Amino acid sequence: MTQDTVAQDVPLITVHLALSDSDLEKAMHSLLGRNARFSVVKGSIGYAAESDVRLIDESPDPDQQRELDEISPPKLLFIGLGQSEQFLLDAAHAGAWAYISESADADELEDAICSLVESSGSPLLKQLAQSDSGSFELLSGLSNPESRDDNDVGEENPLTDDEVKILELIARGEPSKNIGHHVGLAEQTVKNYVVKILDKTHTHNRAHAAALAAQRGWLSPLDSM
Repeated sequence: MTQDTVAQDVPLITVHLALSDSDLEKAMHSLLGRNARFSVVKGSIGYAAESDVRLIDESPDPDQQRELDEISPPKLLFIGLGQSEQFLLDAAHAGAWAYISESADADELEDAICSLVESSGSPLLKQLAQSDSGSFELLSGLSNPESRDDNDVGEENPLTDDEVKILELIARGEPSKNIGHHVGLAEQTVKNYVVKILDKTHTHNRAHAAALAAQRGWLSPLDSM
């Protein structure tokens, strides 16, 4: 199958390179720019485009995210240095939906982006939830007062019990459809709850909201989830 055929049969995916490392940005642009499946935008211009996936290599500035007020924020794919669990945790703390090493080749990068676009949940959170040490570090570790920022201490939980229950399932990497089965709600109702959660927590995606809530101690202990 030729690239022209692929371009006709598969929807174009817009990828925003929001990378702080200029060399990494050039490398990612080189890998993606040759693929007919992707439309690539870079830097500040990308924030004005309706991108599907945003590649990052550090935590986004929360104030900048709120100022952007994107109606449909893209899913975040974190480009990291290696494959250790700590790199995955750092990516989750940054609000990423998925993670890939900067050493990935063109095929691996394409697979990661396409899988992320097609996924209804967070592949990264689901991966961490399947690891005892990873889920403990992400949820229990973040809930430790010693790991919290001073501004987080004493922060009042603005979420309702139902919203907390849904966010706990999000933290386990569950997509909206599965969450609906767990809590007895329609999938669209769950999505409406998620919109309210993002608004109340001033976060830009589900993974970011789960990490923030865990950090502020709003989620149940790991062994009770």
